[in-house]
Amino acid sequence: MTRKLVVWPLALAVHLEKKKKKRRWMEWLKKRNEYTHENLLKHLRLSEPSDFQNFLRLDATSFDELLKMITPRIEKRNTTMRDAIPPSQRLSITLRYLPTGNTFEDLKFTSAISPDSIGIIVMETCTALIHSLKDYIKVRKRQ
Repeated sequence: MTRKLVVWPLALAVHLEKKKKKRRWMEWLKKRNEYTHENLLKHLRLSEPSDFQNFLRLDATSFDELLKMITPRIEKRNTTMRDAIPPSQRLSITLRYLPTGNTFEDLKFTSAISPDSIGIIVMETCTALIHSLKDYIKVRKRQ
């Protein structure tokens, strides 16, 4: 009985120590506005349009048109816990993912968004793109 009483607090201490490490590692993700690629895109849009297009595979005008079309479908509300990821950032991370095929873990470092959230964002944004562009996309019917 005494052994169990000694082991249980040790196991709890190890568990709590692991939790502390995870919290420290994720601190930089809380500063999304500071570390996001959106700051780079704002600069490229104004000073280097060709690099903006190279980064997203889309010129600024087309990006704005596409954003306007899908914003109602991908826009989220801010909560008391955190600000929502804006539609422009949702679209840009999706447009970055589609041609490159980078892993969500890799995209985490350019977007300052967790890989789990990126996975959800990409799926929601692709669904919005398909729905918004369905009149522009022709699919050959199977015979």
